[in-house]
Amino acid sequence: MSGPGIRNYLRTVGIDPTVSGSGDAELVRRFAETGDETAFELLVWRHAPLVQRVCVAVLRDRHAAEDAAQATFLILARKAQTFTGHGAVVGWLYRVARRVSVRLARQRARQPVGTELRDVVAPAAPDTSDTGALWEEVARLPERYRVPVLLCFCEGLTHAEAARRTGLPVGTVAGRLARAKELLARRLSRRGFTLGAVALPVVAGAFVGSTARAAAELAAGRLIGSLISPTVLQLTQGAMRSMTATLFKTAAAVLAACAAAASVWALVPGGAPLPEPQTTPAVLVPVAAPAPNDAGTAADGLADARQRARSLNNLKQIMRALYSYESGYGHFPNDITDGKGKALLSWRVAILPYIDQGDLYKRFKLDEPWDSDNNKPLLGKMPDLFRVGIEEKGAVKTYYQGIAGTGTAFEAGRRIKFADVTDGTSNTLGVVEAGPPVEWTKPADISYDPRKAFPKFDGPFRNVWMAATLDGAVHTLKPDLKDQVLHDLATRAGGEVVDIEKAKAPALAYSKEDKELAVKIQKENLKLLQKRVELFQEWAKLTAEWANRAGALGPDLEKLQQQQEQLQNEVRTLVTEIENLKKELGKR
Repeated sequence: MSGPGIRNYLRTVGIDPTVSGSGDAELVRRFAETGDETAFELLVWRHAPLVQRVCVAVLRDRHAAEDAAQATFLILARKAQTFTGHGAVVGWLYRVARRVSVRLARQRARQPVGTELRDVVAPAAPDTSDTGALWEEVARLPERYRVPVLLCFCEGLTHAEAARRTGLPVGTVAGRLARAKELLARRLSRRGFTLGAVALPVVAGAFVGSTARAAAELAAGRLIGSLISPTVLQLTQGAMRSMTATLFKTAAAVLAACAAAASVWALVPGGAPLPEPQTTPAVLVPVAAPAPNDAGTAADGLADARQRARSLNNLKQIMRALYSYESGYGHFPNDITDGKGKALLSWRVAILPYIDQGDLYKRFKLDEPWDSDNNKPLLGKMPDLFRVGIEEKGAVKTYYQGIAGTGTAFEAGRRIKFADVTDGTSNTLGVVEAGPPVEWTKPADISYDPRKAFPKFDGPFRNVWMAATLDGAVHTLKPDLKDQVLHDLATRAGGEVVDIEKAKAPALAYSKEDKELAVKIQKENLKLLQKRVELFQEWAKLTAEWANRAGALGPDLEKLQQQQEQLQNEVRTLVTEIENLKKELGKR
């Protein structure tokens, strides 16, 4: 929402737009009572810079911090109905953001290479900078001191504005802030640091809008998997479980899981395998390259499970190299140029040191073009990471390319930073596996012009094309996506929000090996379903016994109301899922 849009909204709901401290708690109340998405969007606008900065201090990775920040706001949306008693909104967000970030950091430290990029690139050591020390000491402050620091020192509000936000007298805010700054200065000096200014990031409008939409859907009990990444969904669910681990909330989750599994299984004819949940990490099967042919394409033109695994793993490793390069140079790699800006070598050469090809990188003369007497013979040294697996032996062309043109992540002559990707990294293409292939050292990519039709991809497969977005996620996409979707994905600052889930190609079983794997998964799913049913029956028995014993003391109305609300939401979700499955089954 734009600045004027926010002011108009405030006037509409009866809040004075000239008073910037108005109504955090009021906005939460509006969202809880009416599901007002715009109220929640205003909350995100206010506090997202602070929340993202807190997450960066723990994770030391900007795109991972964006995931943790989004999960923090979704938890607020889920807790909005029972938010009273948590104190100031900003203090609550601060605590939850740190908790979620620590959870994600632990997950990333445990993840092996080959899983999602955002779960792999974990910091090697805690942040020992002055900013990192500041956030650690802020966390140690009592809540009454922490809130004025967050509002005044970090978010830049005046004493009067912070007083309006918190409902405290101006003198109380000023006194607590002064005391807090004294404590921080003394504690930081013991660690060899001084109390300095805090620089908050600029938050993309796409982040704010998508977070508010997901919050509204979550509060309404609808599925949000298509609006957020699997990592954000897992973080939100995990944090919610740890924050609300009561008997009835756990029971409602078990009930929903069993009911969903039973409903879905009953709808699938002939015992066909269940669809894989989006939050389940994909199992990478052993990668074996398909047999090449003279045309340099798959023999049947189809990418099966093994091929998809190989291709997606290549993209993940390439994106890791791009992130490592960005971390060292402060911008994403681009073609290597001479002093006049003429492109000499591809960005693929520039990332060689980050894919364990440092010796090969040293053999290039970076001030000479790709086809010079020195550099041209190195074409035959193309790393396996740039091979799809269907090429002939000795091939020198690669399908791994960027989308190069005005407004893209590989725009010529521009050093693109994270801050330049205002559409959001999850909405912007990074590297794609598409053709026609080019010499891997040549400064050539998919040429893009926003004023023309999107270029047609030529291979390597006719059933799917692979792509990585700048958040590090990799996708198998439909080969017949509409031009507008491709344009929206290509640009980094066009203001579009793309539903990447709708663009994905189905992972159908094409080969004999695929079908054998599908049969195996089908049998395992059936066993899991039966186990869930058994657990649900045990839960029902224990719940009845608990109710009998608690009857003498009277029922816990709050728990019952919370259980009823969750069950109603789950029922609505299941009804939607069943209707969607019926439609899908009717198409086949």
